[in-house]
Amino acid sequence: MYQAPRITMTMLGASGCGKTTYLHGMYAVLSSGLNGYFLYATDPDKDLDLADAWDELCVAGTLPDATDVEPLDYEFAFKHGMTTLLEIDFQDYRGGAGTERMRATGASADVAALKERLAISDTIILTLDGQHVAEWINDAADGTRNRSGDPMHIARFSRAISTVVETHVQEGNQTPAIIVLITKTDLLAQITGRPTRDALDVVRRNLFDLVPVLAHQVTVLLCPVQIGSFGLDREDALKVRPDQVNPKNLHKPISFALMHYLTERLPRQQQALSGLDHRLDSQRQEVESLRNGFLGPWIKRGRINALESSIDADRERRGETAGEISGARVWAEQMAEDLRTSPIYRDGKLQED
Repeated sequence: MYQAPRITMTMLGASGCGKTTYLHGMYAVLSSGLNGYFLYATDPDKDLDLADAWDELCVAGTLPDATDVEPLDYEFAFKHGMTTLLEIDFQDYRGGAGTERMRATGASADVAALKERLAISDTIILTLDGQHVAEWINDAADGTRNRSGDPMHIARFSRAISTVVETHVQEGNQTPAIIVLITKTDLLAQITGRPTRDALDVVRRNLFDLVPVLAHQVTVLLCPVQIGSFGLDREDALKVRPDQVNPKNLHKPISFALMHYLTERLPRQQQALSGLDHRLDSQRQEVESLRNGFLGPWIKRGRINALESSIDADRERRGETAGEISGARVWAEQMAEDLRTSPIYRDGKLQED
């Protein structure tokens, strides 16, 4: 029987890149239901907070407040119909938590908390502002890519991600899924003068030039998203036109987080199943040997009974493990189908290549 895993998911990104707005949009799309899938906050008050903020955006055009020094902390359940597929411990930190010095005088508590949080994260979302990505594309096109400036703070976030991945590898643990979330993709065409699809293709082909640290030992989803078509020319940075709200791709990070966790876990589950099969065979052979031995059924009845009890318990565990593997494969394949057109990289190689 399928057992819903529980994962930790953490968002990184520079101030103003759209992390919090993405969170609200993602929740709005999935809490309303998408192709039979739903996402719910387990705390009813937080469900209302998220819904109210989204309504304020859609009705009045008011963008959600940026995350303060206190991280946004949510417990989500991702479901298909009535079946829970994934439990998510989700946290969104303000941009400064990932860029400020930990030992600086008066450093906020969330700076150290983020470092600890990343160490236990199963999924890390690296959020890049579409405006800065577009500027990066333009710099590359005219040969003047400027590495002296880093408005997306990629170097700082890369160091944090590298430390986490290295620790996981050394300890033999599953490495976290990495999602490169490009927000405000409506700005790509406006700034680069290219069709959005062409601009994104530049990123797809050159992702490891943009974020070099992701070229090794991790699985990465490149996920462009947008809340709407708001453009750059707004009189008020905190207000948008409600009629331009048009969410795209907001659910895909959840699909990828589940797919990655299940597919990375499958080999270990299969190994456990093989171990149970081996032990069952050994126990059955021993029982057969004892029964066929001279006076075995009488003299060694205690050992036979113990073996038969162990066989029954292992057979039950095998059935449970086989059911978990079967369920995991089904849902991993469902998530993979949802992500079929999305660029996914493993160990630096684009999977469609």
